[in-house]
Amino acid sequence: MLQVDADAVLLRRLTAQDVADALGDRGMAMVEQTGIAGSAMGRRDFLAHYRNYTLAFVDGSLAAPGEEDFRYFNSGVVIARADELRRFLDWTSARLRLLPPDHAIGGQMVADQDYFQIWTNTLAPERRRELPWQWNHCRHWDDGFPREGALIAHFSNFCNGPDIEAVAAMHALAGEARIPAAPDGDKPAALAFVIVTHNSSKLIGYCLDKLADLSAHLPSEIIVVDNGSMDDTLEKIARPGVTILRNTRNEGFAAAANRGAKAARADQLCFLNPDCVMTLAAAEAALAVLRAKPGAIAVPDYVDWHGKRTAGRQPGYSRIKLIADMLHSHGKARLAERLKQLPGYDCDSWSWPLAAALFTNRSSFARLGGFDERYFCYMEDVAIGVEMVKRGLEIVRLDQVLPHFGRHGADVAPVLRAQMLSAARIQFARLYYGRTFAIALTALRSLLHGRRAVKDALRHGRRAVTFLANG
Repeated sequence: MLQVDADAVLLRRLTAQDVADALGDRGMAMVEQTGIAGSAMGRRDFLAHYRNYTLAFVDGSLAAPGEEDFRYFNSGVVIARADELRRFLDWTSARLRLLPPDHAIGGQMVADQDYFQIWTNTLAPERRRELPWQWNHCRHWDDGFPREGALIAHFSNFCNGPDIEAVAAMHALAGEARIPAAPDGDKPAALAFVIVTHNSSKLIGYCLDKLADLSAHLPSEIIVVDNGSMDDTLEKIARPGVTILRNTRNEGFAAAANRGAKAARADQLCFLNPDCVMTLAAAEAALAVLRAKPGAIAVPDYVDWHGKRTAGRQPGYSRIKLIADMLHSHGKARLAERLKQLPGYDCDSWSWPLAAALFTNRSSFARLGGFDERYFCYMEDVAIGVEMVKRGLEIVRLDQVLPHFGRHGADVAPVLRAQMLSAARIQFARLYYGRTFAIALTALRSLLHGRRAVKDALRHGRRAVTFLANG
C-alpha cells in the first residue's frame, strides 16, 4: 500500500516492485521529519512533543523510546503491507472510540501522524523501516527544495491542504502532460474547447492536462487564443493537439473568444476559463443537452478552492444588483449585503450563464452574434443571457460541478481587475437600463473611488508625519 497526502506529487512512475523493495521485510515505512523550516527544532524537541502531547492524549500508559531509537516520522508518505495497515487501523479505531472527538491537548492538535508515530515508535518498532529522504522530500523541512533525485515531493502545509500556488508548483514538478494528437479524420471532434489566456501560466497547464485526459475518451479539439501574454503562457500551451491563435495585444475576452469560435471545426463549443477544471462527465452531460436542445446554452455549477458552490445559471441583473456590486468592489461589502435583502435584487424573469465553462452549439452561438465585443472583459456572459431571453432560448443548469479557482485565470493586478469590473457594469447599465442610470452608476464609482483615495492619502500622510516626527 502507498498512501500519499493530497499535497504530495510523484515525480516519477513507481512500480509495485519499487514499493516492495523499499519496504523489505518490514510492515510499515516512512521518512523521518528532521526539523521545521525556520526553526531550530530537532529530534529531541519532537520526542518531547511525542511524550507530552501524542502519548498523553492517545494512551498515557504507553512509554516513549529513547532518543536514539525515536523517529519523528512524517505521514505525508506511508508505505505498508496490507495486513500491517489493517492491524494499525484496528488499533486506531479502538482508541478513537475511547477518546474525545476534539483531538487536541494543551492547544496542540492530535492528527493521523500521531497515531502512525505511536505505532512505529512504541507499539511495533520492530516492524518499521526508515525510508530515505527521496520518498518524502518536503519543503517544510528539507533544505534546497526541490532536490534532484526525489521520488515524491511533499508541499506540506500542516493540515491546511495545498494552496493554489502549491498546486501550480506541484504541476510544474510533475512535468509536461501527455497531450494526445488532434482527432484524425476518422474521429471528428465532438466538442471544441475555446480557452482565452492572458498571462495565464499559473494554471493553464493544469487545465490542459485535464483536457488531455478527457480527449482520450471524447474526441475534442483544443483552441487557445492568447491575448498578448508576457509571461511563459505560450510555452505552457505549445503542445501537440493544441491550436494556438495569437493576438499581439490584449483584445479582451469577448473578441478573443469569438475568434476562437470561428476557428473551431466541431459543431459544439465550450468556452473554458484557464482556471476551470473540466471533467468527462460534465462534457458528456452538456453534449446530451445540446443535442436535445440545439438552441440552448448549458452550464455546470462551480466549486471554488474553499468548497463554496456557485450556481452556473444566475438570476438576471437588476439596478439594485449593479449598485450592490459596485459597492462591494469598492470596499462597502456590509452595505452591499444589506441591498441583497431588498425585494427585486434578483431579476427572476431572466437568467444568464456564468461562463467559466459555457457549452453552446456553434451555429446558435453565431446567430446570437457571439459575445458582445463592446465588453472588454466581464459582463459579456450577462449580455448573452439578455440575448437568450429575447429569443426565448433556454439556459440549462447541468447536474455537474466543476472546480473553478476564480480570478486565477489571468495574472491581473487587483486594482486593474476592479476597474475592469466597474467599467463592464457601467457598460451593461448603459446598454440595458439606459444612459441616465449609467451616469448615476458612474457617479457612484467616482464617489467611492474618491473616498478611498482620501483614506489612502490620509493614511500615507500620517505615516509621513510619524516618520518626520521621529527624525
